[in-house]
Amino acid sequence: MSVVRFRPWAHRVEKFGALDFGSGPFLFARSAGRTTTSPKDAVRRFYAKLDEAIRTGDFDVLDGVIQLDAVDHNPDPDMELGRDGIKKGFAGLRTAMSDIRFTIEDLVAEGDKVACRVTTQATHHGPFLGFAPTGRTISYTVIDILRFSDDGKLLERWGLIDEATLRQQLSAGQPR
Repeated sequence: MSVVRFRPWAHRVEKFGALDFGSGPFLFARSAGRTTTSPKDAVRRFYAKLDEAIRTGDFDVLDGVIQLDAVDHNPDPDMELGRDGIKKGFAGLRTAMSDIRFTIEDLVAEGDKVACRVTTQATHHGPFLGFAPTGRTISYTVIDILRFSDDGKLLERWGLIDEATLRQQLSAGQPR
């Protein structure tokens, strides 16, 4: 089944098809011999691959969804630049919370950027943000603006984490 739609960033769109990356269908456009992924679908694919990386510990699966020279405009302290820095950041998060789950709550797209509200839930079982493991289930919100290439790779991230809620959950019951 083909669906014809207009996408301002995909010139001469011939038709849309569907791909399945293991967590649902993703639309893509064929345009002048290249494939263009919609930004919302790029976010969904990114989080599906991130989930796979967290579950398996194989962060090389992120190579297909993050540009080599991707820029995080709000990096963690001392974070390396580019894709390798982003992968190491997520690997560090997995060390503290290997059962982490991301739930995409909202996606709003404009051009090649997508604003995302994501709920993050996990069990805190390793050192994180200076807190010793608590064994508690924690939940916090991340707001990201992500920019993707035409082929669906992450190029840039601007993000905010609800760190106040996160720190409150990590410190509950600990001496001050």
